[in-house]
Amino acid sequence: MLGRVLFLCWMCAVTVGCGPERSQGPFARVGQEVWRTVNRSHRGVDGILVQATLHTFAYEVAHAYARAEREDLGQEQLEFRIKQLLYSYVDGTYPAEDGTDINSLYFQYLIYVNPSFDVRNPLHKRAFDIWRAEYIRRVVDAIYDPKFPILRDRYDDRWGLTLYSRLVFTVYLSSGESQLEPYIADIGAHTFLVNQRGTRFQPSGTFGSYPYESDRPEGEVLAGKTYYRVFFPNRKSDDKTPIVRRDDDYLELQIENLGEVPLRTLRWELPLEYPEMPARRLPTEAEVAERKAAERAEREARAAAARTK
Repeated sequence: MLGRVLFLCWMCAVTVGCGPERSQGPFARVGQEVWRTVNRSHRGVDGILVQATLHTFAYEVAHAYARAEREDLGQEQLEFRIKQLLYSYVDGTYPAEDGTDINSLYFQYLIYVNPSFDVRNPLHKRAFDIWRAEYIRRVVDAIYDPKFPILRDRYDDRWGLTLYSRLVFTVYLSSGESQLEPYIADIGAHTFLVNQRGTRFQPSGTFGSYPYESDRPEGEVLAGKTYYRVFFPNRKSDDKTPIVRRDDDYLELQIENLGEVPLRTLRWELPLEYPEMPARRLPTEAEVAERKAAERAEREARAAAARTK
């Protein structure tokens, strides 16, 4: 519940009408620009607003920078958070039916490294943890590869357009200007990815059409604001051909029969173009601590001077 409240508050801050805070740092401004790049919206004649965010890897990196800047963190904590994001995807539970369970590093290790891997064996578990940490380190190194900008349309074939080999969308719904309360419990089953060849794909997940049970919208009907999440394996049934190819010009998300609109279409033109980051790295933790100490000393000096007047 708390996570949904925080998410909806954040959505209010970035949607039209609520507006971001007036005082923003350079990474926050980049984060807003990236959000506009990956976000699309549709307001129907029935007054229902739909906003969808394509969770590209560049978007997640930009968001991590903006949060770290807002919380005055150093580079080490920023990279720790990026690693935690990566761990959440490689350690996640995936549906075996569509083949995305190979995204789990556990299965990759079992198949490609040690077919006899026994997670209950402490020595096996330690070897796996070392291998897993090295995998994550290499992904972070790829982010900071000086040959490329921090934010880019693809990192390698594995991460492609978005996180890992999935196309991930968070869809936000608001009935603020509508008197309708449409049924939304199964809206994931009415949400489709459409490539530029017009082929439609249904979302895949461990809880029906949703990645996990927590990704299902709250409530049976839309009464106010809510959101849901869907993802699509970025490959066809042959496990080789991607749904969205490198040379594609666009992709679409379509939602059927929500409210009084038979079909809502949101389109992303490809490739997505991202702004340049103001810097590759944040200050170190030591530099942040030194600056904070200097600022604290300056405030104390001003306060002492004021008391002597």
